[in-house]
Amino acid sequence: MKYSNLLVGLALIIGFIKPLVALSEEFEPALKPEVVGDISYISGGIGESEADMMRGIAKDYPLEMVFVQKLKQQEEFLANVKVKIQDIRKNVLLDVATEGPYLFVKLPPGKYLVIAENNGDVKQQSVRVGVKKHQKIVFWWPILEQPQMEETSEE
Repeated sequence: MKYSNLLVGLALIIGFIKPLVALSEEFEPALKPEVVGDISYISGGIGESEADMMRGIAKDYPLEMVFVQKLKQQEEFLANVKVKIQDIRKNVLLDVATEGPYLFVKLPPGKYLVIAENNGDVKQQSVRVGVKKHQKIVFWWPILEQPQMEETSEE
């Protein structure tokens, strides 16, 4: 009799745990590396848990890029930045729009030109990717100051 009670109790516990596990998996970031030709990359970092995950895997990628808008002490991370990576022969190896403020790329050792565009404003940086060496570059754009609107009162 005790054995059957134990089984019923165990079944109840499993019945409660299974939905909790499924629920936790549903909220985990679903970032997966993408592959274009020989280039593997991952982009994301929206939200605290996704940003933490991205920072945790950064060292697995030879090239890390971060995209930021800045005005004085105010900084905002950017997504949907258009990024092209060219080799020294100007062949475009990667042409993507970011899905968050981070873009990590696995490239063979060499020299590359990274071109990033945010709202029509284009920036570019040269970068050298080495063997077992992590490179981090940051692209930043100014936050355009918003003119203060005057309040009017209607009478």
